[in-house]
Amino acid sequence: MNAPMSSPTPANDVYAKTGVPELGLRNYWYPVLASWRLRKKPRAIKILGEEIVLFRDAGKVHALQDRCPHRGALLSQGSCLYPGSGTLSCPYHGWTFSGENGKCVAKLMEGPDAPIPPATAVKSYPVREHLGAIWLFVGDMEAVPLSDDLPDCLSNDEKWHGFSTWRTYQCNWRVMKDNLCHDMHAPFVHRNAPELILQPVFPHASQLSAEPTPDGRGIGYKSRNGISTANYAGLGQFPPAREQWYRRLKPTGRGKEINAAEAPAFVKYGYVHRQSSLLPGITLIGRPSGDYFMCRWIVPIDEHTMLFYSFSRFRRRGVLSTWLERLQWIFWLSWAHDWLFSDQDKRILERVKTERETLARTDVGVVAWRRFVAEHARRPPAERRAAAE
Repeated sequence: MNAPMSSPTPANDVYAKTGVPELGLRNYWYPVLASWRLRKKPRAIKILGEEIVLFRDAGKVHALQDRCPHRGALLSQGSCLYPGSGTLSCPYHGWTFSGENGKCVAKLMEGPDAPIPPATAVKSYPVREHLGAIWLFVGDMEAVPLSDDLPDCLSNDEKWHGFSTWRTYQCNWRVMKDNLCHDMHAPFVHRNAPELILQPVFPHASQLSAEPTPDGRGIGYKSRNGISTANYAGLGQFPPAREQWYRRLKPTGRGKEINAAEAPAFVKYGYVHRQSSLLPGITLIGRPSGDYFMCRWIVPIDEHTMLFYSFSRFRRRGVLSTWLERLQWIFWLSWAHDWLFSDQDKRILERVKTERETLARTDVGVVAWRRFVAEHARRPPAERRAAAE
């Protein structure tokens, strides 16, 4: 595994002037762990720089700050001594905390009559289980409903089905999110990925545009007038001739421009953008049919690490289609895209240096996303009022 890159100083960090925070956007929901990975033992995680312990009692998941206020022991090393009570006991002196509100309810080594000041508590986090994942709300305000932060393909399980995977990247979350802002790296980096190697290269040298999505939750991307091959003076053709002989498939969208206004995604379902970036760090990539979405949810862990949670979502169109799509994901998409395709990004992003950058025409989406975050990221009510005043 590559060692994490050292953080640039604020003076030469390209993100310092963007308003996009290093540790991620607070006051949003994030998928943090697959539900099946949390069993009887508490589990320590780190999200947005905060150390948290997850534990399950009587089938319900709780989330608390992973530090006992008594002497600083890790609550994740403790246990649920009293099943059914929704409490977690510290491994050091038995201080026991409620999973609902974080309050200390007993000091086992001091006896049942030990005084417990009201302030003796740890931070508790709103937590939900949905689509086989555990979701946390990390912030400084009352949690919004989980559905407020979910795109339709994740919020409506009656219309959609699918799978999820996750990977840990040794890079800051901002580097990954910029990578997913339709920045034209795909026609170069992924041109020989397993799922694309037999197809014409993605259109590049396109005219790119970025605009707010109809629901106001993010930025949508459009491209037009792209090319699949070109000659460069003194160099030759791109892609090189040695990469052309095996490109035998001719699917729509690979070298053949798609008329977005005639695509089923727009005509049947009203999807304006095939790719979009939504707060807090979501990338939605759809198909022209409108029946499939890749939802990439970036979860900041700390300055150097992030969790890349991927949801593949298929529209429910009948029992046979559902089973065929499940087989397609298991035997093809799960490794061809969620693993090998993503690995091509991973080896680059984990070594990116953010001391300086020279932006170009392909960075329209990157600039638009950074501005949108700075202007529209969710804030606590008091902070919003102060900013307005």
